[in-house]
Amino acid sequence: MKKVISFAASPQNLLKISAIDKAFKKYRKDVKHLICHAGYEEDEKSSLSSFEDIDFPKTSHYIAVGYGSHAAQTARTMLEVEKVLLEEKPDLVILSGHQDASLACGITASKMKIPIAHIDAGLRSYENYNPEEINRILTDVLCAYFFVSEHSAMKNLRDEGSNSDRIYFTGNPLVDVLELYWSDMEESNVRDNLKLGDENYVLATFHQTDNLEGKENLNEILAMLERLSTQCKVVWLLPGYAHKKMLKKGLDKKLSPGVMLSGPLPYVDFLALMYNAEAVITDSESIQEETTYLGAQCITVRKFTERIVTLDVGTNQLVGFDFEKAEKVAEDILKGIIKPGRIPEMWDGKASKRIVEVLIEEIDE
Repeated sequence: MKKVISFAASPQNLLKISAIDKAFKKYRKDVKHLICHAGYEEDEKSSLSSFEDIDFPKTSHYIAVGYGSHAAQTARTMLEVEKVLLEEKPDLVILSGHQDASLACGITASKMKIPIAHIDAGLRSYENYNPEEINRILTDVLCAYFFVSEHSAMKNLRDEGSNSDRIYFTGNPLVDVLELYWSDMEESNVRDNLKLGDENYVLATFHQTDNLEGKENLNEILAMLERLSTQCKVVWLLPGYAHKKMLKKGLDKKLSPGVMLSGPLPYVDFLALMYNAEAVITDSESIQEETTYLGAQCITVRKFTERIVTLDVGTNQLVGFDFEKAEKVAEDILKGIIKPGRIPEMWDGKASKRIVEVLIEEIDE
């Protein structure tokens, strides 16, 4: 029996790996699929606290990456990944994500001469010296198999000299998960739980350190949300640590009644909140994928994005680090001036099936 081990360095990437795991069930007599989750928290339960409503498959290994410099995280993860690979001796490693831990897994597996497959290969933001961009490029250099979710990724890999015979356009495994939980999302009571009723609202979610802890950016975000709240309700969703800090500072009492401050929500409720929002303002890369599939208007406050298809085809608009522009776009959306979008090619809920079919054929050979 062949053995495959998948590494995921964030809950979002673990979602994609969970879809891959479901696709492997068809071949369980021939292939044993294991999962290793590399999370920041000391225990896996804390790392996945906002995903308790998701039926994740059982993980065989958990690595506590911890917080620290890029070098420290990479080094710690490499040492722990080596132990896992020596114990399991897999025939293939699957990587998802562009975190330091993902690169660490790739380097370790490569030096141990274990073939590597990369989900979401070829994505590029073209932002020189960005740590995540460096991780994306270096991880792809180490890989034997490339599974891409959009045409820009295929072009990037070919331009960089990757073996065209090993590049597979398979779609986005995250969509497989969204398809699976679509009915749960539609039945979510999150609007009632947040006492939104039938009111229109804008959803804001920021997690970048510069935005939440940089005084200038945070003040700009506050001013933007306050002004938008005169036109409709604003739900401001914060990461757990940031939410606690804001409450400690009494920010919830200083905000106008039109701005609702909230900590993390269960994933299905979060999807429902995005799906029903007039607009989503974010600095997150993964939300661009989800909003495009959900057909929700997305305003991304970043200078670059690696999810090019969400701009070219989807509902995403990139405004740079310009909060005034983000506000203007949000106001246009509230007036009915929306960006038309469609679901990208191959985002059909069958990406995991395609990926596993390719890997089974390669493993057999």
